This record gives sequence, structure tokens and C-alpha cells, in this order.
Amino acid sequence: MGSPIPYLLDTNVVLFATRQNSPVSAAVDRQFGLRDSPFRPAISEVTVAELLAFAESWGEKRRELLKGIIGELLVIPISRPEVHRQWAKLYSHAKAKGLAIQQDHNDVWIAATANVSGLRLISSDAAAFLPLRGTSWLEVDVIDPKTGALVP
Repeated sequence: MGSPIPYLLDTNVVLFATRQNSPVSAAVDRQFGLRDSPFRPAISEVTVAELLAFAESWGEKRRELLKGIIGELLVIPISRPEVHRQWAKLYSHAKAKGLAIQQDHNDVWIAATANVSGLRLISSDAAAFLPLRGTSWLEVDVIDPKTGALVP
């Protein structure tokens, strides 16, 4: 077994964890060993805002679950100048190449946060992140949103 990898979780991955008995969340835990890792999984502070927006329409029980999940994760701020510069570079690159990620500024923030923090992203957003796989922009594992299996 290889060395543990520090991960940044995309918003959609955390959302799976707020769904009771989510097979996708269970698959992510099994594949990536997040609970057993010496590294605390991280999220961008942009993800916190997105999650809170989703939670506005939820019941109290699920909101409390989300609060607990966020409390277990390392929240990485986007206020660092390095993150700002990476966001600008990645957005300009995506716009010039016509990449889907340019349409969602929050995804650009999340990718920039992962890059600058030296973290590998886990996401189910193939359209936004697969085009960046294997580039210097982002280390990413994309999962199938229905099964949690890795997308080749």
C-alpha cells in the first residue's frame, strides 16, 4: 500500500456524506481511506459557503450532521495571495482553452486552493475537473456520482 495522500474534498463529496446511508460516501471512505489517514481531509472555505447555501432547504437533523462534518474537516481559507494568483492563472487558462471549469468560479477557487495547498482533490464533477487531470493545474481523483467508483 502506498503512502497516505492528503486530500481536499469538493463540495459534492461532502454532500454525499450528509445523505443517510450514502453508498457513494461509503465507497469514497473505502477507496481513499479518509478515516484512517494521518491527514485530516480538507475543504476550501468556498465549499463551506456552498454547503451552507444547500443546507438552507434542509431539515434540522441534516443541518446538524453537516455542522459536525464541517467540524471534522480542515477548512482552508482562500484569502492567501498565492491562491488569488493561482485562481487568476487557472481561470485565464480555462477561458482561453474553453474548459468547462471557467463557468463555475467556485470550482476554480476549489482547484486553486487544492493546488496551492499541495492537496489532491476528490470530486464527482467530471466536466469541470477531468480536463485538468494530469496537468500542473491540479491533482484530482474523479468519482462516479452514482457509485463512488473512480472514473478512469
